[in-house]
Amino acid sequence: MSSLIERFNTPLPSWIYEIKKEVRQKVMRSRLILDCREGNDEAKKILMIRYWPFVDEFSEIIRRHQLRISAREFLKYKSLSLFLLDTVSKILADTREDEKDHRSLWIDTSLALSLNESDLYLRENYYGAPEPEVYKIIEKVDESVSIFGNKTPSSIVLLRLVAVEIVAEAISHELLVVFNDFGENAIKLFKAHIYHKENVMSYEELVFRMAFAFDHKMPEKHKTNKVIQEITDLFIEAGELPI
Repeated sequence: MSSLIERFNTPLPSWIYEIKKEVRQKVMRSRLILDCREGNDEAKKILMIRYWPFVDEFSEIIRRHQLRISAREFLKYKSLSLFLLDTVSKILADTREDEKDHRSLWIDTSLALSLNESDLYLRENYYGAPEPEVYKIIEKVDESVSIFGNKTPSSIVLLRLVAVEIVAEAISHELLVVFNDFGENAIKLFKAHIYHKENVMSYEELVFRMAFAFDHKMPEKHKTNKVIQEITDLFIEAGELPI
């Protein structure tokens, strides 16, 4: 069996692209995204309000996972504590900071649509935002890592975090052009999910590598796809609820 560090340094399998393509196709076909692309400004406002509860929580979800994954994996890999501290903790900490920035950009995009932060918090009282459905996403992505035992391993939790990033990137590709009509501030959010620094490994790839390293097995397409599509389907379901 390869070591944790060897597994982390292994290039990602080529079938990751196929999984991302399936997510992109689901997002393209979803009713809310189609309504936005057809120029329905009300649908654009609904999108910003509907997913806000998750966006508002996500950086704290990552913080909680950072603490529990560190505790779980330090117990298993005491001899690799320096690697875990330098790699795992830093990646999740940086990802959390990114999501804080994305939360601010979400508010900027909303303001460009004449929605202030108070409007976002109205949730079900403003355009019928389906709070219970969005909380299904929060509950699943925030499911706590099992420090002892294998009830919820680090690898599954990390794949769910990757799934959120993949969905956000897919939505951004679909909506960058249609939100451009509202000005530069409206599209900074989508650009942040699409464009990455050159010659620097993306957080998506780093988290994928962490997930596969903690799994102890060769990455399996079916298992990986199941986790990612489950999160994708929750986002689609929340977006397609009636207004």
